[in-house]
Amino acid sequence: MSVNSKKHNALSHEAIVKALFESYESIYAVDVGTSAFQCFHESNSYSSLRLEDHGDNFFDALESNMLKKIYIEDQEFAHRMLSKEALCAGLSRDKFYTFVFRLMIDGQPLYHKLRATKELVEGRPHFLIGIRNVDAVFRQDKELAEKLTAMHSKELSHLDAILASAEGYLEVNLTTDTILDHSPYNLHAVLPDSFRAAAKNGTLPYSTFMKWHAEHMVTVSKDCFIKISDRSYLMKFFERGEKRASASFSIKAAEGQMQPCNIVFYLYQDSVSGDIFAFCVLYDLTEQQRKEKELRDMENELQLIRLRNFTSQMQPHFLYNTLGTIQEIVLSDPVYASELIGDFSIHLRSCIRAMANDAPLPFDQELANIKAYVNIEKMRFGDKLNVLYNIRFRDFFILPFSVQPLVENAIRHGIYERGEQGGLVVIQTEKKEDTVQITVEDNGVGFDVEKFQTDLSEGRQNSTGLKNVIFRLDKMMHAKVKIESEVGIGTTVIITVPDKENTEQ
Repeated sequence: MSVNSKKHNALSHEAIVKALFESYESIYAVDVGTSAFQCFHESNSYSSLRLEDHGDNFFDALESNMLKKIYIEDQEFAHRMLSKEALCAGLSRDKFYTFVFRLMIDGQPLYHKLRATKELVEGRPHFLIGIRNVDAVFRQDKELAEKLTAMHSKELSHLDAILASAEGYLEVNLTTDTILDHSPYNLHAVLPDSFRAAAKNGTLPYSTFMKWHAEHMVTVSKDCFIKISDRSYLMKFFERGEKRASASFSIKAAEGQMQPCNIVFYLYQDSVSGDIFAFCVLYDLTEQQRKEKELRDMENELQLIRLRNFTSQMQPHFLYNTLGTIQEIVLSDPVYASELIGDFSIHLRSCIRAMANDAPLPFDQELANIKAYVNIEKMRFGDKLNVLYNIRFRDFFILPFSVQPLVENAIRHGIYERGEQGGLVVIQTEKKEDTVQITVEDNGVGFDVEKFQTDLSEGRQNSTGLKNVIFRLDKMMHAKVKIESEVGIGTTVIITVPDKENTEQ
């Protein structure tokens, strides 16, 4: 190898390393056999800790060096998790070994995530250990989780608060078919005198009480009410592990008006007798819907933050395949290899940017990531892959990694399946009255959309990436995704973004 080739090879690898390590505070390689280690990268904040960057024994260095920089409450945990035995045991079960701990940076305990894997380096097994600052995302995720837990805890613990908005309640022993307690709510005003007397002295069976209401009071969703209130159904429901059942219906109120209601059964079991009980609360449906919407909004917000992390992660097999292929052509075509490293860097930076911020960005930035990704795929597919960019409108915003996964699906599940024939992918944007339309079309193998959606809903098909794209576009931009496909002809995916979401962010 010539001196110039060696120099170019070194520069190429340096560019790869910089792109890969951009989101990490530090990267270590530890020889599994000897425990000798080398630090390949340190961020500015991490280098201020003045830790050893190489040595004969990584685990001894932890004792004398790194553990002193870990927040005191996490030191024992980190020491246990970072022992050689723990690493070996964890990586024998899974591809990656991860945990979160706090490092003292500028006098503040900041959450960091350690991620380790085991790979061959120059023919020898090594632990590859990366440390990333996740303080902002971890604290935000933790805060939302605590809020969500507090809401559930309040609903279960503060009975007075629950009943304050309720029409009434029943406490029932389902096993013995007995009403133990009830509130004097309005429905009792229409009960026959014999029922009121029996209810008062505790001799009115629960099943008789509910059957009378189903026959004389419930006017809408009667079958649903009968099913959900049946004692046998509730007992079997509880035995399956469920502890809360509910149904919506309408009743004929005291003045003959229709009143929408929601009935909720909180199920539990007495630890001594083994009897199954139900605490039944009747709500005005309007109030119940408001509470449930507040809870759903909180859950959606938490899910969006988790999706932000998920969608920003680079798939390991794509990373390894790309780097391996670039390595193969570095010597034969260094100029092309350099261009591919540039494209790979653009794609990696887009991943990192999406992890930090999932807010809409100018379409041109998403397009740059798409073109970089296509260039990488053409490295593998060559002339079998053709991509046409028909960009008629570009002055709008879109979520990061919302169009690129559709292009990826078109290439990998559409064109690639055609084998030697290859195929064409067309990416088009256009303005249509009060919307912007983005279309990704291929002439690949196609599929049965109806069957795919049925399999997806019933768990026989897994398409997490597509579901995440649809979920994010719907929740964050009120955009709709339409899929059209025909076996042997190809697939078209259309994103329609409302015009109000296209104004300057």
